[in-house]
Amino acid sequence: MTDATPAATLVKKAIRHPMRSIRRLVENAWLASLNETKERDLSMKFLEEAFDIDVEEIVDQYHHSGIAAWMDRRHAQLRDFQGPYRLGHTPRFDCETLYFLVRSLKPNVVVETGVCYGVSSAYILDALRQNGRGNLYSIDLGNTEDEPPNDFFVPLNVRDRWQLIVGDCKEELPRLLEQLERIDLFHHDSLHTYDHMMWEYETAFPHLGEHGVLSSHDVRTIVSLSNPFQQPFATFCERHGLHSVKSRNMGIAIQQKHADSQHRTFPQHSGLYIACLAAEASFTYDPIVR
Repeated sequence: MTDATPAATLVKKAIRHPMRSIRRLVENAWLASLNETKERDLSMKFLEEAFDIDVEEIVDQYHHSGIAAWMDRRHAQLRDFQGPYRLGHTPRFDCETLYFLVRSLKPNVVVETGVCYGVSSAYILDALRQNGRGNLYSIDLGNTEDEPPNDFFVPLNVRDRWQLIVGDCKEELPRLLEQLERIDLFHHDSLHTYDHMMWEYETAFPHLGEHGVLSSHDVRTIVSLSNPFQQPFATFCERHGLHSVKSRNMGIAIQQKHADSQHRTFPQHSGLYIACLAAEASFTYDPIVR
């Protein structure tokens, strides 16, 4: 998981945004009640059945990849950063789920929106490196001059597969989808409101190929305190008849015809992987000066 946040920082954040803090307390209590071993088994079984692969071999390769040790060092350096930085980044458990998905799917092109400091980007890029194919396009509103850059967590040896697009997801995502036409995987982790999550899902879904995958972070996030039981990921999957799984705070969905297919190999030139980890900088987390 990600490193613990200093208590004083959390208190300052709670004072500025009390309702958001209440929401996160409820979310964290719910996530803490989940058994991580069982949650991992759910996603591993799903990936094995969907892509007919040996997930244990991928897990073993992950532990030898060095990405976790790199992240530990960079998190320690972030704690010592002299200036404002945001608290929000995807927890390690969910980053690993995303990594295993990319290793299993073997997409050709990856697009994510919402980079923050590049935690999820680094896991995606390292998985692409291990696959020996694929590129990542990232969309983000950009960081301020006095905070860490978008590539803070991204190792140098994977940046040749990465293109960062600075701009509003509402404008850049449709433009990019039109340019790339067909996609392999869409992953959302952006503004966590019901309307925005559904907009991103619906915008990307028509571009998914036959073997396309939709994944999302914060599938157990409370998107509205006035309606805490709204579940945009589950609603979208039901609407489109997708075969899906939720593992901790990550969701993965595939088209049912792919789930039932006896031929689950992924085509070499089938399009784009989109991970939409969008604009958490502006919409979800606020700068905290230490």
